[in-house]
Parts: sequence; structure tokens; C-alpha cells
Amino acid sequence: MKNIYVGVALLFFVLSFSPVAMGQQGEIPASADTQAQNGESESAMGDKYYYGKGATQSFTEALKWYRKGAAKGEAASQNMMGFLYYYGQSGSQDYTKAARWFRKAAEQGNAASQGMLGLSYYFGEGVPQDYKKAEEWYRKAAAQGDALSLGMLGVMYDKGQGVTQDYKKAAQWYRKAVALGNDSVQPFLDKVLEKIQ
Repeated sequence: MKNIYVGVALLFFVLSFSPVAMGQQGEIPASADTQAQNGESESAMGDKYYYGKGATQSFTEALKWYRKGAAKGEAASQNMMGFLYYYGQSGSQDYTKAARWFRKAAEQGNAASQGMLGLSYYFGEGVPQDYKKAEEWYRKAAAQGDALSLGMLGVMYDKGQGVTQDYKKAAQWYRKAVALGNDSVQPFLDKVLEKIQ
């Protein structure tokens, strides 16, 4: 029963960081087609269709624009290609393709992709499960303030996955995640604080 609770909580935690759940920041001009003609990046165009701000929401159109940007090496487009495949918004869920796109963006320093690549290694989705590689990518993203990665490092120390189990370190990572607005790890923090006392 305990493992089911942890699994459900982790799933909620991860889904709370999907691009749709997080929303789009800032004002987006009304006409996506006009912006494309004015030379706006493919990533920005993809965002308009992905989030439905400035254009009718369409994952198919978003995929088209992100694919163009990804081919040019835009880390933001590569990251979003990863999300589209990870969550099945590309037409089919494909963890292997998602991990490939996350890696391309992660290697360029994209914190969201570093965190998602860590998640891929943590769960063995699209890549072999490898807690050490998960920790490596989580640490890179956490150094940039990625709240998902901060929380997942807490989970790893809490459970002793790929690292020596250490409730105090888990609490430190959880606190950092909560401080950045990742409230989904608060129950994990509460439980680990009970273990410390």
C-alpha cells in the first residue's frame, strides 16, 4: 500500500510540471501567422499553437513548428519535442523519442530537459533505468533552480535510490523544491521530517 501511495504521489508530482499544467508566461501577440512572417523563432511559433495563445491550440501545428526549430538546433524546440512525445501529444507516446529530444536540449543546458532526462533515467522510460544518470541530470537542472529536479533529488535521498539513503539530505532537497513553489513535495517533506525526529 505504501508503494502505491508513493507511486501515485510521484505521478502527480511529475504531471504538475508538464508544460500545459505550468501554462505560458507573458503576453503573446494575436496573429501567429503574422509573427511567422516577421521572423519569430520556430519555438515561439510552436508555443502559440501548443498553449493556444495567439493561435488556436493544436498539438499537430505545434509539433510542426517545434520540429523546424529542433532541426535548427533550438534547445527550446527540442525540449518541447520531448514533452510532446513524453505525454503522447505528438499523436503517440514514445519515451525513446522523448528521451532523445530531451538529451539534445539538455546537452545545450536546457534545465527542463535536464530534469526530464533525469526522470527518464529514474523510471527507465526510453532509456535503461539508471539512478546514477538520473542523479547526474537532476543535479545539473537543480543547479539552475529546476523545481522538479530538486524534488526528485529529495526522493532519491529519501528512498536511497542511486545514493546513500539520507533523510537530512532528502529534507534539504525537498525544502529547496518547496521554496521554489513545488508544493507537491510537501507531503514527502513532512514524512521525512517525522523520520528525522
